[in-house]
Amino acid sequence: MAQALGNGGLADQMARLTANLRTLRPDLAWDRRAQVRGQQGLGYGEAAGALAEIGDLDELLDQLGQEHPGATLDDVDVDAVERILGRGAAGDVRRLQELERELRRQGWLTRGGDGLTLSPKALRRLGGTALRRVFASLETGRRGQHDLRDAGAAGEITGASRPWQHGDEQPIDVVRTVANAVRRGTASGSSAVSLAVDDFEVVETERRASAAVALCVDLSYSMVAEDRWGPMKQTALALSHLVATKFPQDALQIIGFGRYATRLTAEELAGVEPDYVQGTNLQHALQLAGRHLRKHSGSEPVVLVVTDGEPTAHLEEGGEAVFFWPPLSETVQATVAEVDALSRYGATLNLFMLGEDEGLRRFVDAVARRCGGRVFTPDTEDLGSYVVNDYIRARRGRVSR
Repeated sequence: MAQALGNGGLADQMARLTANLRTLRPDLAWDRRAQVRGQQGLGYGEAAGALAEIGDLDELLDQLGQEHPGATLDDVDVDAVERILGRGAAGDVRRLQELERELRRQGWLTRGGDGLTLSPKALRRLGGTALRRVFASLETGRRGQHDLRDAGAAGEITGASRPWQHGDEQPIDVVRTVANAVRRGTASGSSAVSLAVDDFEVVETERRASAAVALCVDLSYSMVAEDRWGPMKQTALALSHLVATKFPQDALQIIGFGRYATRLTAEELAGVEPDYVQGTNLQHALQLAGRHLRKHSGSEPVVLVVTDGEPTAHLEEGGEAVFFWPPLSETVQATVAEVDALSRYGATLNLFMLGEDEGLRRFVDAVARRCGGRVFTPDTEDLGSYVVNDYIRARRGRVSR
């Protein structure tokens, strides 16, 4: 020690300091030696310089990490970046600083306790852009607005009926239809009853003016690994923007699910990171969806599920998630129980299956048969078109089963 430091008195002070530190932190592995490489030893001056450089690197890492409250890119010491990482890296930091300042000035980014986030203005722009892309891929006849001549199959029967029109999904008024055929036959002098297109009438029901929609999106790591993360977010943002701008009377709840499910705002979804913990807890997601629907009991209940894997997790009575692969029978039963609860409530439940997982295919087909829902298998780039179009269709009222 004395030889390395070049001063016996300094070596004694270092020894006392080491002893004091051992006393204060006995939990540390003081006797464990670090593995070092190199052919030459360091003198005191060189060691001090190396320690100073390590300190500079540590401080720079903290500045670049932006993890402390109130951190901004202006906190980064550009001179230190140039000294340690080179002129090119320093130029990159300066450009990033200018970009952040400009985005904040224009109102696209905000700084809060959680760091740099997208502003409401930015979210509206992202949602609008995503929605325009969705509508661009839809057929012209399937775009946008409400079809107000829809009698609303899921509402209360009014007792009235009207002539059937092409595209109607309302139940046929059998009595009025047959009566029309009989009157037409009698007027023509025929005793036989034969149906013509003009004889058909449909039952009119009181149309629900709003919809309660739960969009359940898979946040498991496989969504990232298979390049489905971006399209999933774009789909949710597009639907959120559509509801906010065209159907503000509707209540949309985004629900993300991994090992657990959680309610998300559009802003939270935009910043959410993949769940690296194993588990696809669709049961919990459907449970939260049911709660959302019941909070809006006067609205048309709609549940849309986007996933790329079969359920592998469920909640126990105490609220703890249980994960297992291959899926436990208890997981499947718990998930199906939530499907049945939604079906009894009268909700439309449609599933959007991403990928070609055979286990998932068997599961979603069984669920669709059980609840009368539909299964879609869109290409990833078409996911938004499928979900938005199905929302518009489903909120008008379910086809009578």
